[in-house]
Amino acid sequence: MTVYQSSLGDEDEDEQIAGFEKILDIMVNPAIDMCMRENEEKKRLRLGWDEPVFVINCLSYFEVRDPTCL
Repeated sequence: MTVYQSSLGDEDEDEQIAGFEKILDIMVNPAIDMCMRENEEKKRLRLGWDEPVFVINCLSYFEVRDPTCL
């Protein structure tokens, strides 16, 4: 997000939001989809698969750690 912010020119707020949403669609959403697909596959293959822990671990990597980036 910091890199995106540093690349902004004179875009208005709506353009900035639209640009960042595009980044999320391209980068983050597919990664989350992959985590969920892998979870379903593991659940199918392994009895006793700890689904909640796997999902939380995957999603925690997407946590925003620097609130100034928002």
